[in-house]
Amino acid sequence: MNRPSPPSPAQAFPAALANLREALAHVANGHVEPIKALYSHADDATSMYGWGGYEKGWDAISRRWDWAGRQFRGGTVRHDNVTTIIGGELAYTTDIETFDVTLPGMDAPTQWTNRVTHVFRFEDGSWRLLHRHANRLEGQYEPAPRLGGGTKPDA
Repeated sequence: MNRPSPPSPAQAFPAALANLREALAHVANGHVEPIKALYSHADDATSMYGWGGYEKGWDAISRRWDWAGRQFRGGTVRHDNVTTIIGGELAYTTDIETFDVTLPGMDAPTQWTNRVTHVFRFEDGSWRLLHRHANRLEGQYEPAPRLGGGTKPDA
């Protein structure tokens, strides 16, 4: 009896992306185990979350997800995909990610939107999240005036 061959990395990627979306929905409700299960546990895994700082290596990333889980008291997250690129061993997505969540100390939900990049690596026959980078989506602006350089506008 012939066994079907395992899916190629490209064929397997849509399921990994669906798992990421589902895991982030759990994060919005304070549950981080699904995202931690999807993340690579390698020393070269990294994260750069929207609330500053960065982590390298599974131990630091795991601790940061635990911290992040304590920041959410329930809500939703949605993704508008900008790009998805799938290679043989690496794949990435860029998305606009919008959270509607209640945070500690708040009585009502709040909303914010991130621009986010997720990098995946095909490890031992499945896609694992290797890197997450998210920061607040802002309108475009001239950097010099905002950063204190250049000329000041007339008063």
